[in-house]
Amino acid sequence: MRRVPWIAVALLAIVAASLYWGFSQMRLKNQFLTRLENTYQRAFHELSFNMGAIDSELAKATVTSTPEQAMIRLSAVWRQAYAAQEKIGQIPLGVVELQSTERFLARLGDAVLSIASTGVLPNEQERDMLEQLRAQARELSNSLIALQASVLGNNLRWTTLEVQTLNDTAPRDSQVMGQFRLVEDQVQQFPEVSFGEHVNVAKPPAIAVTAEPITAEAAMEKAREFVVDLGADLQVISQEEVIEAEVPHYTFTFAHPAGNNRRITVEVVRNGGRVFQMFNERTPSQPILSIADAQQRAEQYVAAKGIDSVVLLGVEEWGDSAVFTFCHEENGMLFYPDLLRVRISQDNGEILSYEGNGYTMYHRKRGNFPEGLTGAEAAKRLNNSLTVVGTSQRVVIFDRRGVEVMCWEFAVQRGNENFLIFINALNGREENIVRLDARPMPTIPAWTTFR
Repeated sequence: MRRVPWIAVALLAIVAASLYWGFSQMRLKNQFLTRLENTYQRAFHELSFNMGAIDSELAKATVTSTPEQAMIRLSAVWRQAYAAQEKIGQIPLGVVELQSTERFLARLGDAVLSIASTGVLPNEQERDMLEQLRAQARELSNSLIALQASVLGNNLRWTTLEVQTLNDTAPRDSQVMGQFRLVEDQVQQFPEVSFGEHVNVAKPPAIAVTAEPITAEAAMEKAREFVVDLGADLQVISQEEVIEAEVPHYTFTFAHPAGNNRRITVEVVRNGGRVFQMFNERTPSQPILSIADAQQRAEQYVAAKGIDSVVLLGVEEWGDSAVFTFCHEENGMLFYPDLLRVRISQDNGEILSYEGNGYTMYHRKRGNFPEGLTGAEAAKRLNNSLTVVGTSQRVVIFDRRGVEVMCWEFAVQRGNENFLIFINALNGREENIVRLDARPMPTIPAWTTFR
């Protein structure tokens, strides 16, 4: 019987420890919820501030008379738009979706950054566009100010609303929830603003694909002709017409004559029938051919396909194979949009892939490009800290608007780093800068690098 008090004491100790642990966990939970609530509240109130700053900076941008101030104000708008998108990501969006608001901020940021990057005053059309964006931003800002007042007036706790939403117990008729939906609906009702050519173009249109459509049978014959060196009697095992694509095309899959489940895929543009991609599924074995031998094979292959007036830009070794990048050249000028790549296996010289997207989409007969600066004059626009390596080269690239412009290309060094700098040959503007990797023969990036 004497053991009973000790058992009671042990039980009391266990209960006390459990209570202490429980209270500690509750305290930690409350501390965590408090920090989370502070994060949500700060994000929401800063979002409201960002929208007000966008309205203010857009107003300043529309009245400035100097390019410097225009660039400063528009850059500030871009920063605030980016910050606003970040704050939306920090709000518990399980409460309400704000996808349209995010898209509006992204488009606004792209538009003002593209105008700012020109380095000149906005023209009349651009000012009209900025005024429209400002009106929409002000409307959104006013709605957020009203919503902010409701949040403060109702002592809204975001963490509570988030838990209720996750448990599907949130009040659907609450004033705050209703105002959130009104904000999103309001943005959806904004009239579409025409951004013209000034928003960064995701990809310039396929301006060279203008011929009449061909039939699937004609496209199949072109595909067979393109891979005839891999086998004269290739069997088609699948074909597909892809309409919903940037460039509508036919895709043909052939069984490789060597078997072993190898496949050859050929894609043919529907308009005009140019082959723009071919992939030969094979893993090369131990290389035998040198880079020089593989290059000769690539050049022969390109010539056999009737592609002339191209020069080799660079080579990259890749898994017992070599990828050769070619570019159209005319009168000593390189046309970077017209790129194509050929991958050669170094074990037997077989063609593993052909990628002619740029060449197919943009190669065409062009007119003359206006030129205002000589290479020597363009070189004076370079940063004085740079060392020019080699001679300047006339090239055509896409500018930020997706428009082809003629530039002087300079290979330069600063310390141990190498760059390509493109100076507009008409107005001397620095159109783009490309940082080169430390390779013996750098492959010039595809057209997307020169946007």
